[in-house]
Amino acid sequence: MARYLKKPHESVLERVRAEAFATLTPERAAVHHLGVVPRALPGGHVLRLVDREIEVPQDSILVFEDQMPGANFGHPCRYYFHSPEDGSLLGTAEAQFPPEVSDPKLAPEYFHEPLKLSATIPSVYGRIDWDTRPVFPWFADDDRFALLFTSQISNRRHVEDIEFAYRILRHKFGVPAANIYVLCFDGTVGSTDFSGADMATWVGDGTAYQMQIHGSATKANLQSTLEEIDSRMGKDSFLFVHTNNHGSPSGLCIDQSSVLTPGEWSTMLDGMDPFGTLVVTMEQCYSGAFLQPTLDHSNAARTSFASAVPANKVSAGDSHFDQWARAWFESINGATAYGAGLAHQPDANGNGRVSVREAFDYSDAYDYPNTYDDPQYGDSPAGCGSSIYLTKAPTLADIIRELLERYRAIEKVVVKHPIPDPPPDWSSKLLESLEAAEALERRLTGVAEREVSLSRVAVSSRKAS
Repeated sequence: MARYLKKPHESVLERVRAEAFATLTPERAAVHHLGVVPRALPGGHVLRLVDREIEVPQDSILVFEDQMPGANFGHPCRYYFHSPEDGSLLGTAEAQFPPEVSDPKLAPEYFHEPLKLSATIPSVYGRIDWDTRPVFPWFADDDRFALLFTSQISNRRHVEDIEFAYRILRHKFGVPAANIYVLCFDGTVGSTDFSGADMATWVGDGTAYQMQIHGSATKANLQSTLEEIDSRMGKDSFLFVHTNNHGSPSGLCIDQSSVLTPGEWSTMLDGMDPFGTLVVTMEQCYSGAFLQPTLDHSNAARTSFASAVPANKVSAGDSHFDQWARAWFESINGATAYGAGLAHQPDANGNGRVSVREAFDYSDAYDYPNTYDDPQYGDSPAGCGSSIYLTKAPTLADIIRELLERYRAIEKVVVKHPIPDPPPDWSSKLLESLEAAEALERRLTGVAEREVSLSRVAVSSRKAS
């Protein structure tokens, strides 16, 4: 553990704040945030910040300038080192990550935040009862898998995102709990800025976190988890992967000193056996760098990829949730993380389900309020995302079987408990149902007759040849 010097006197800290603020031009002062670390750092102390190491030039008080407040890291920021004796500036250093990445104890206390957003939680208009949410029978197959990943330098909002994803997968789409692998922080429901009692309940509805943590968010665990999932999948299996934390220009952040590069991710995908469908969504900064490698190295018959930003941009964060990831998951959930109705119907073609392409389109349109995100999308074969769902697609036989089960159940009730003739509104609905059944019968009969006719023609052609 690092050795820190005693906390400077408040009068020195006040001089440091004034000195740091004086370095800002009016333009920077309007959009940059400043914070001071309330403890002095010893000279020679090394700050490990993912893509670089910064050595403290001499005993110093550290001021952090956030040049893109509201964005996920990494993004441009600056370190100012001030004298703990008189507050004078000793030196500066450019960085991409804040000091708490090196050590959570170094989180700055902000004294200038012109763009600060209040951490308000929206009213819940319709609390979702996740535990009793109905799952249609054709959704509940055991051939769908998911991998949800944060990092060891994640913030609370990233953990909130993957809990939302877990609840949707588990309760809306019926993915078995044993098929959802969660690699979170240090192996617990925690983050660099909040942990323990502060993470006891999920912000979406104030109930306890439900996701089951498979392991800590290390590169080795990511590799071994993909291998374990691969060993369980078959040629028609479905895999959903979501990464949600920080990123650097070189890759997906793992911890304070390492990243997963697009090349390393490609190698992991190369090692998987052929399977049915791969859907990848990535929230972190610079996540678009993984788009083409995912499409090129996936061994799935169908692959869809979506990210919050291209390879050269940073993504937006918020006090709770990351805007792009939240919008994507809200679209397939059919409600906001807080249980409210959506601003727009994501199901653009009106087929009753939201494809991954429709989810992307919704997230692209309703990823707000921020100016950082620039969502990216790709799929292979081209256009396949419009027919990829996070559910098993019901076959015609599935649908007919379920209809018959419902009517058999109605028949049993009516036989055991005779009821009077239905009122007019019931009669109207029942007759509409009967007309729909008759129309379906005619359509299916026509299809069957055409198939028989085509089959006879084919047989006749073979005999003639």
